[in-house]
Amino acid sequence: MKIEPDLVEYFRTMLKGDYAENDRLEAQLNTKGWGDFSTLMGIVFYYAVNHRLSEVASEADIVQFVAELRAAAPVDPREIDANAAERLVKAALDPDVESDFDPEMAGKIQSLTIMHVLGEGRASSDDIDAILASAVDTASRL
Repeated sequence: MKIEPDLVEYFRTMLKGDYAENDRLEAQLNTKGWGDFSTLMGIVFYYAVNHRLSEVASEADIVQFVAELRAAAPVDPREIDANAAERLVKAALDPDVESDFDPEMAGKIQSLTIMHVLGEGRASSDDIDAILASAVDTASRL
């Protein structure tokens, strides 16, 4: 699968805080179409979770991470299903975990997690670039 460069730049500008350019790209994507955005978001989510936690993260680590995510979210924490978020994070760390999720809730959890881990200066520019490059590489093998 080939990921369009505009999708990658959309993530890059959002994560690096270039909101004017991000708004421009969003308007462009609204016209052109979002293509494989959900696939790219799922892959970036995987890399973000693995950037923050390791595959040996304990249940307590995951619960704490989700609690932090919900507390920091720019939406009412009740809008984020804690159990679904914990399962989705576990699925990113362990491919054997059941990963059948409500697509709308999964998208919300993925986007909030990506911003919580990589956005607002929490990850270096080099880390963001490396994660996005890895995500594009992974998508190219799908």
